[in-house]
Amino acid sequence: MKYRITGISQLTLEYKEGDKKSRHISTDFNLEVGNNVDKDRFFDKYNLPNADGSKALTHCLVHGLVANIHYAHEKGFINDAKHLRQIIAELERGFIQIPKISVENFGNK
Repeated sequence: MKYRITGISQLTLEYKEGDKKSRHISTDFNLEVGNNVDKDRFFDKYNLPNADGSKALTHCLVHGLVANIHYAHEKGFINDAKHLRQIIAELERGFIQIPKISVENFGNK
C-alpha cells in the first residue's frame, strides 16, 4: 500500500517599512496523511500528532528540506554545502529566539 504524508509549516512574519528583514512572529505546523491511512496511527484523540505523528512530521519536513537543498544546488541558486551551513545557522537561531509555536488543524478531521 502506498500512502502520502504531508508536513506543513506555516510562518507568520511582520515587515516594517525600512527594515532589511521581516520578523518571524509565529510558526504553525501540522501533519496531514492520506485518506487510505488509519488516522489513529498518527493522531491523538484531539487530532494532534501523537508520537508516531511527530516522527512522521519530522521525517517529512527533513526530506522536504533535503530535496530543496538538492533542487537549489541543481538549479545553481546556491551551493549545497553553503545552503546546509545557512540551515544549521537558522536552526541555531530558532533555539535562541523562540517564536510563538502552535499545532494547527489544517484539515485533519
